[in-house]
Amino acid sequence: MISKNIHILALQEISVRKQNALFMFKKFSHRFRVIFDNDPSSLRGCGVGFIIDRQFARHVSKSEGYKGRYLSITLSFRHFSMKIFNVYIKSKVTSADGQLIADLQAKLTTNLQFNDDQDIHSIVLGDFNLSYEKYQQKLLQGKSPSPQEAIFDKLDNEFHFVDVTALLEPDASKITTFDAAVGSSRIDYIWISPGIFNNILSHRISVVDSFTTDHKLVSASLLMPTLSQHRSPTNHKTVFNFKDMSTEQWDEYQKYVELRFTHYNDKLKPTDVNSKWTSIKLAIQDASRYKNAGNEYLIPQRTCSFRGSQRIHFSPLYEKLRTVLKCIKACRKALKRPSYDFSDLYKESVEIALSYDTTLTVPFASDSTFNIIKLMELKDILTIEYNNDLRESQLQKIKEATITRESNLDGHQGKVIKSVMEHEVRSIVLDKVIDTDPTTNVDVLLTNPKDIKRKVNVHFQHAAQSVNEPKTIPHEWSDIFEPKHDIDASIYDELMAPSSLEELEAHIHKLPLGKAAGPSRIHNEFIKHLPVSLKVALLDLINDIFIHQQFPVDWNFANLYPIPKPKPWCCIDQGEVISPLLWCIYFDPLLTKLEQLQKGYKISDGSTSIHVPSKAYMDDTTIITDSKENLEVLLTTADSFFELASIKINYDKVELLLRNDSAYDASPINLSFGDKITSIVPKSPKENIRILGVYFNVARCPKYNLRLIRDEIMNFTSMIKKKDVTDKIIRYIFNSLIIPRIEYRSQVQVLTKDECNSFKALYMKTIKNKLGFAATAPNIIITNSFFYGLIDLYQRQLEEKITSFMVQINNPGLLGTITNLRLNNIQHALSLPRSPLFGLTTDDFTQYRRFKTQKQLMKRVKKSHLVNLIFLLQEHDLSISESPPQIPSRDDNVSISFNFERGTNNNTLKPVFAAIDDHDQTLRHHLTLSLNLISVLVATEISPSHVIHDILDALIASPLTI
Repeated sequence: MISKNIHILALQEISVRKQNALFMFKKFSHRFRVIFDNDPSSLRGCGVGFIIDRQFARHVSKSEGYKGRYLSITLSFRHFSMKIFNVYIKSKVTSADGQLIADLQAKLTTNLQFNDDQDIHSIVLGDFNLSYEKYQQKLLQGKSPSPQEAIFDKLDNEFHFVDVTALLEPDASKITTFDAAVGSSRIDYIWISPGIFNNILSHRISVVDSFTTDHKLVSASLLMPTLSQHRSPTNHKTVFNFKDMSTEQWDEYQKYVELRFTHYNDKLKPTDVNSKWTSIKLAIQDASRYKNAGNEYLIPQRTCSFRGSQRIHFSPLYEKLRTVLKCIKACRKALKRPSYDFSDLYKESVEIALSYDTTLTVPFASDSTFNIIKLMELKDILTIEYNNDLRESQLQKIKEATITRESNLDGHQGKVIKSVMEHEVRSIVLDKVIDTDPTTNVDVLLTNPKDIKRKVNVHFQHAAQSVNEPKTIPHEWSDIFEPKHDIDASIYDELMAPSSLEELEAHIHKLPLGKAAGPSRIHNEFIKHLPVSLKVALLDLINDIFIHQQFPVDWNFANLYPIPKPKPWCCIDQGEVISPLLWCIYFDPLLTKLEQLQKGYKISDGSTSIHVPSKAYMDDTTIITDSKENLEVLLTTADSFFELASIKINYDKVELLLRNDSAYDASPINLSFGDKITSIVPKSPKENIRILGVYFNVARCPKYNLRLIRDEIMNFTSMIKKKDVTDKIIRYIFNSLIIPRIEYRSQVQVLTKDECNSFKALYMKTIKNKLGFAATAPNIIITNSFFYGLIDLYQRQLEEKITSFMVQINNPGLLGTITNLRLNNIQHALSLPRSPLFGLTTDDFTQYRRFKTQKQLMKRVKKSHLVNLIFLLQEHDLSISESPPQIPSRDDNVSISFNFERGTNNNTLKPVFAAIDDHDQTLRHHLTLSLNLISVLVATEISPSHVIHDILDALIASPLTI
């Protein structure tokens, strides 16, 4: 440890008694402290311990062990606490070890959850005897991890810990920490919590030469700046309470801001945009800090810190308890120094003691401990009363919070969701930056706040290429960027005309309230209440900006808000902030060019064919084609456009999906991005890719999406289980948050009734318990609209899937075209006399030569989304008319209602089509066969992301198969 500069060493599989281990290290006790744990009943194959340098040993406040497989130590420092967990999992697990591993993981999970709630940093290390790479491979293939591998799921997905080796090594899959005759693998790990992964300085895996072992030493160095005695400066912000402002106060504000503007106007004599803006800005800032004759702020305001709120319950009992504690401390000093004077404090304690029938001698006797004993008794009494008062206060706050949540259901639903689901507001503090010296090419750690600000500013100024440089449009893009001749250029003549005061006041009137101010610290409320003279000055400034085409220098400054992520930032590679409108402007030329090339994926039914080169939504772009050569042509075109438009692309995020799962090869594929060659490993058939929040795989394996839905429900139940929530809040959260999330994740997948029932079982028991029902109470009480009205998951799926299917079939755009082509291909492949929409059965598939057995048939049918939707209609006795009437266009702005009524034989349903103009009179009907009339509402508008998901789902399936 001394030679390798190790301060805390964790050991596993020691196989010696705790007493023996302590005796072995006795001669090193002056330098190190040892903490061990073992199971006396089974010494071999277990035993964990820590050897801690005395510099850190004095900070160990607590240790806890469990059967020689688990040992934790708590390090308490001045400004933070840290807990280190040493874990050992046996390599060969027998049936008898199953419960032990489950108990160990439950204990670890409980402690990690507690640390996470209390903001305590954690490190989990040890010999897991498990391969993280194999665990990841299982997930990609849609397989379930073993019970032992659940520790990876907890660390990685639930608590967002970071594997140090995977973070700092270029290719962790090639790293080994265990070398033996049976093979080599990486089974020793150091996982650290998100709060301290930025403190990692170095990582090393080295061979142990001091003694014989088949394991390597895995070490990590952490920067501990918070051990310093100096506190980091506290940031403050001023919060204005505009709601308490009266008309008289705003009138006074207008007078004062006009007075200050006159002062700065005379002093600066503004002639350019910078000085004009400075006069306006300083006048408003002075008025925001103005105090009246009573030394009170004209505009009510408070200063708050970013350190967090106090959790101490202040009450008269708390003040009495503090007085008694101070008196006890003073009494002990007086016993050592009789001249020590604390008479005032002692008098207060005597008065408190009298109210609790406790007698103290007057004056204080410095030669007796009688008073200290009595004060200690008084302290215990006050502590008990204070704790009772604290509990009552907490219960009262819970009741008030419950009432507030319910009142927020009207107009402030976002606050309800944040409160119940515990959506934390996370932030990032950039207090360390690694900079590379351009002369020596050596990495330097910057900790000075000024250096960090300078470096961050430089980064965001140069993260993307400058867009202000004039560029020559290449020949291949000239026709795309050619000005349109069918637009009258005279419409722009009045664009730069000076604005009027009426226009300015109209725009000021539209400004939203309650928004955060920028670096100028000027809120919209200040601008809305400006006097006329200031509005005229502001109008003059705006017109000058149009005339001289120059902004004030202050307007070049902005506040940067890095987005918190659960994973570490190796670098900031996407610093530019851009609006959705600009994405549409930027990407439209590229999408138009890709469409003109006709190199996209071709889907055909023999008579009709279309090319689909790409799909884009915001900055998420998917390029689709049928060969590597065509893909490289599209990528080269895209790369030339990105260079022309100065758009930076993160090639590390590029993913490759092969449609033909039978031809999958795990070897990397080299693709040309213009002048660059990028090597990409294609995704395996069961490996998932995420497109707009929905996961796809070529094999169409639904396990991962089902797991995400299950996690969503489990998170919901765990949240409401520990909250004091009413039935209205439960209904709102479930119907308005959980159900839409489940719908979104399963929009390209039909959930079976058994799957919906299994999901329902996860939340029904908890909801019944919260509402005071027995677990055996009928579910209809919870889902019936006349009782609690929670949406039935399977019932909602029927409505959503059938509605979306009707929209998909009747869509006049690309989605409808692809759907019809695929239906035609299914009809041709199965030799059906008419479209599969009008009566498709499993007998039609058994005649298809590819399906030799019923098992093969159902396996293939289950992977076809279109066939699943058709069978879903048939399962509920719904059919589609072969000759529907003319459907109103989108311009008619109506909803289409497909009404199905029973035929004469009571076994078939005859559809009746009708257009409904009045949306308010359209009632939601449940799909139940007990009604004579069944209505499925079809919306004429669906979200762009929903259309893209349906198109991608349609393209993943082969056009010549189902």
